[in-house]
Amino acid sequence: MMNSINKDYFMKYLKNELTDDETRQLVAWLRENKENQEFLFSLKDSYLYLNYEKDKKEADTEHEWKLFSERVGLSKKTVSSGKHFSLKYIWTSAAVILLCIVGGWTAGMIYAGLDVPRGLVTLETEIGQQAKTILPDGTAVLLNACSKLTYSLEGWNDTRDVRLEGEAIFDVVHKKDQPFYVHTRNYNVRVLGTNFNVMAYGNDPEGVVTLKHGKVEIGVAGSNKNTFLQPGESFVYDNQTGAYQVEQRSLKHVYAWEHKEIIFEGHTLEEKKEELSRHFGYKFEIAPELQKMSYKATLRDESLNEFLAALDSITPQMSYCIDVNRKIVKVKKLNYGED
Repeated sequence: MMNSINKDYFMKYLKNELTDDETRQLVAWLRENKENQEFLFSLKDSYLYLNYEKDKKEADTEHEWKLFSERVGLSKKTVSSGKHFSLKYIWTSAAVILLCIVGGWTAGMIYAGLDVPRGLVTLETEIGQQAKTILPDGTAVLLNACSKLTYSLEGWNDTRDVRLEGEAIFDVVHKKDQPFYVHTRNYNVRVLGTNFNVMAYGNDPEGVVTLKHGKVEIGVAGSNKNTFLQPGESFVYDNQTGAYQVEQRSLKHVYAWEHKEIIFEGHTLEEKKEELSRHFGYKFEIAPELQKMSYKATLRDESLNEFLAALDSITPQMSYCIDVNRKIVKVKKLNYGED
């Protein structure tokens, strides 16, 4: 499929820099077969259909699509069935860098790499970021901070497979006899159509799959028995021992990050330190004397200093220091002999 078109045209198309001659060549290539059309528009869908309020407010996508369709002479039917996308981006070193402001969270960038010969797409978020994307089949994915989603456009119509490192909420489009698979380092999730959350951070003590509605099947490497979840159940995998079990966990807590919240409901700082690190970008070191102290609070838009000041005010026996250069927050027991 890729041999009949200059792959640089994809980059120039996304940047809206095609010459008239290049545009004619691209349109001719699109008209060769449906596979070419699905590849290009799924590519654009994956990269540019990001649900950020800033993009929504700034981009007049219908107008942009209309101008392009008129320029290349696409039919009215093609225009009406096409997706609408923002064309605001920067392309460098075969990667798209989308500048975005994530409501209530840290401003930053999302890197989306493309391996053109294999049609491999990689979406990656950094500290404090979230990203929403629509996969070629219409499945919606909300990616949490410090996460990576990878999938191939080649053969997507035959096998719907994605690989996840980190955390994401999947709202899978049902397709009869065509399961959707989420592969993680330690287990695979099989689903026909449902909404579920997968947490699979490598540094966390456990991986968790929580089902909101529908039904999922989970297979663990080395095990000949799969686990089925019902709505409200969580599959909990111990990343150290490889043991796993099914638990009832609060959907409010599991899905809190979707609303940009961190909920302490009797949790300790030790239990939440990885989540806090992804949120603030600082490693948290908790003194042994304070690791069992629990809290009840909801963190929303507070800055690191505001969060620590509030924590300090309700925990008289603690003190903290911030190492800006090493990006470390040390929480320790207060020594009353010190100033």
